[in-house]
Amino acid sequence: MSQPKPAYLIASAILPEGHASLMAYGQAAHPIFVKAGAEVLVMGSTEQNIDLLEGEWANQDAKLSLVKFPTMQHLKDCLMSQEYLAIKNLRTDIIATNFSIAVD
Repeated sequence: MSQPKPAYLIASAILPEGHASLMAYGQAAHPIFVKAGAEVLVMGSTEQNIDLLEGEWANQDAKLSLVKFPTMQHLKDCLMSQEYLAIKNLRTDIIATNFSIAVD
């Protein structure tokens, strides 16, 4: 019997210096992600250094987060859950999303 394949949320957000606090979003999102079995591997922050090795990174204020989920279904269920959709604005009202992708 094969093991379930993990899935990863790769997200980049624009975090300009001096942006409003994301503490309320973090506090609200954390239990939702924990319930989905998520593990934050990299959390984007204004202190994060991104060393571009190839290609283009168009916005210096763009930061990267990487979150591991047990499966793609867990990832999608989490991000589409009524719980998450109800608090998503705590992030999107403050910062812009550069991109969000899911890979397994």
